[in-house]
Amino acid sequence: MHILFRVSPILIASGLMLSINSHAISKSTTTPSTTPVTIELNKYLGGTQGKLNNKSALTFKFTNTNGSASNTCSIITTDNYLRHSKNRLENINLSEKNFYFDCLWNGTYYFLSNRVRTYAEVIIKQPDSQFPMSMHIEAKLVSLTGEQANIISGDISLRRKPD
Repeated sequence: MHILFRVSPILIASGLMLSINSHAISKSTTTPSTTPVTIELNKYLGGTQGKLNNKSALTFKFTNTNGSASNTCSIITTDNYLRHSKNRLENINLSEKNFYFDCLWNGTYYFLSNRVRTYAEVIIKQPDSQFPMSMHIEAKLVSLTGEQANIISGDISLRRKPD
């Protein structure tokens, strides 16, 4: 690229620069839709133990009962962060290394990024005699192609229900 700019007078004279610029303009018109995809989560699929940054962690998986079984979103958080989070997990632009959120939805992988504005927030509602523990999820994620997704949920019970 640096050489291209150093010899640009030659390229302009030969008409190549015009060709390169018109190609760049046509590519910019094919950018991903600016309307974000909305993903609504309403079912807890279960959890597992694992590792995050070489620390003991928990993974929670969610989906939407009206969609494909392969559509899932995952929360992974270290045990320590979960215990000390005061029932609120938050990651803005990858600012928190002990909590991560991502989704694989309709074949597209959505994730937190530090290059565009993304965030994930999970409110944990502790159980009482009437209701089991639940999570409320909100997030804004991005794909590798720049497509954005807004993730929302109501309070999702962490009690697995039979399929």
